[in-house]
Amino acid sequence: ARGDTMSHSRYLNKHRLKPKNDYARIVFWGDVHIGAPTCLEEQARAKLDYCLKSNVPIVIMGDVIECGLTGSVGDSVYMQRLNPQQQMDTAVEWLTPLAQKGLILGMHAGNHEARITKATSIDVTKLMARQLGVPYLGSACWHLFYVGKERYTLYTLHGASGSRFIHTKLKAVTDIAHYFPTADIVAHGHVHDLASVAIERQAVYGTKVVYKKQYCLLTGHYLGYKESYAEMKGMPPAKVGSPEVKLYDNERDVHIRT
Repeated sequence: ARGDTMSHSRYLNKHRLKPKNDYARIVFWGDVHIGAPTCLEEQARAKLDYCLKSNVPIVIMGDVIECGLTGSVGDSVYMQRLNPQQQMDTAVEWLTPLAQKGLILGMHAGNHEARITKATSIDVTKLMARQLGVPYLGSACWHLFYVGKERYTLYTLHGASGSRFIHTKLKAVTDIAHYFPTADIVAHGHVHDLASVAIERQAVYGTKVVYKKQYCLLTGHYLGYKESYAEMKGMPPAKVGSPEVKLYDNERDVHIRT
């Protein structure tokens, strides 16, 4: 009878973030596809270097590595520049300095890493997270972040949408957000775009009707457009990079830079 209301604490990723100038920052970094021929390695590493130098923690959103296998859809097994083991080693090398400083808040698995899981049962994201000593978040996870006297709830997932255009990608994450109305931020990877939208919600707390903003976020990517799958399919170019979120410590406020 308790099945619908049981507390699943292992799915709640809790951290206390250190504010600076009255807010704490988080970067969502993912869909890098290390090993893919169009991977923008320099830009992906530059974002990590920025976070390392500025002490900005990150949430890793999945599809960090390409994982082209002989049974994979498309030609990635033949076109990838590194084999999956080399991709894993590269990812761990890039991420180790941040892990050593405690700047990785958690690591999601993506559908590309899941290719290996499907073929072998081995979860390469779990292996990388264990090697780095950081929380493994699976495909989706709740977070509770404390910033000063404030607390923020986030729901993050790699996602599985096949949306092609920015408005349909945003619709995919806002549709998901309806199922998680208490989350301050719902962050979605996978769709290779960088954008956000705010939803105004109402709720009753005590005897008052209050308004709350819920932010829906697409967490970017690091793939070039020329000679890419997106170009071949006639999909529009999408903004490259990672969003940065500010969570304020003395008032409930969220600012997102994409």
